[in-house]
Amino acid sequence: MRLVDFLRGREATTIAEISAALGVSARTVHRDIATLREQGLPIASDTGPGGGVRLERDRGVTAVHLAIEEVVALWLAASLSSTGSSLPWGSAARSGLDKLFASVPRERARNMRELCQRVVVGRPASPRVLSELGAPPAELLAIFEQAFREQVCMAFDYEDRNGQRTRRCVEPHGLLVESPVWYILARDMEKEAARMFRMDRVHRPRLVPERSFTPDMEGLKAQALAQRSEGPR
Repeated sequence: MRLVDFLRGREATTIAEISAALGVSARTVHRDIATLREQGLPIASDTGPGGGVRLERDRGVTAVHLAIEEVVALWLAASLSSTGSSLPWGSAARSGLDKLFASVPRERARNMRELCQRVVVGRPASPRVLSELGAPPAELLAIFEQAFREQVCMAFDYEDRNGQRTRRCVEPHGLLVESPVWYILARDMEKEAARMFRMDRVHRPRLVPERSFTPDMEGLKAQALAQRSEGPR
């Protein structure tokens, strides 16, 4: 799949370029090209100056293989483009994603949609939030993405608006994006309560792979509403 995607993004390339880009040997590239040709993909190769390896585009290659997280990234980009103002091709982005969902097996499409439904896009961040916004730790993105995708808990130190730090272990059920700020929508394991954590107030994030959970955005929302109605204890 990676080889096909690499070839699709270029008019022509060389075995050496493919080998370097994919981190495999030239022998592996030759073998995989042969395998793809046996499967019917129109891969041509020329020798001499100006030659190389290429897909014969006029014969077409219809399959596009996207990882689930790549689909979520596209969905998020399309959602963000529609929040600030009306942009050209904004509706086409969502339409294209609907076609992508329709083109994959039903179970895979369901998994993609479920992951996308856990991402909430709100209004852009307020001037007050922007004025106090700090930088999140460099490792937070990768750790959050893995915990979110693999449905495992994450732990971190959290600094509240008063500068007080506490240790948290949470189930990251959802993501709220108020561009350019994002928040972890979570269930705090120790407090057994719904909580929202701003990304720049998170410190020392780490995975807790031995603690898994089942995403439940509706349950988390209901818990948050119940906590709000109860008021401070």
